[in-house]
Amino acid sequence: MDPTKYRMRYLLAILVMAVVAAGLLRHFLHVGAGFTRTEIFIGALLAAIGIFLTAVLFRLARRP
Repeated sequence: MDPTKYRMRYLLAILVMAVVAAGLLRHFLHVGAGFTRTEIFIGALLAAIGIFLTAVLFRLARRP
């Protein structure tokens, strides 16, 4: 099997599972915990910004 095809399948599987996990998490937060759609959106946005800043800081710290 071509390594490029294998990597593409792996990437697509990760993306599909990420979308499924996000959908399930949003459903359970909305239905089970009672959070509004806006609260979930703000939390996800803050988490994404935090992950981005953490990645940038670690990248800058690794430079010689």
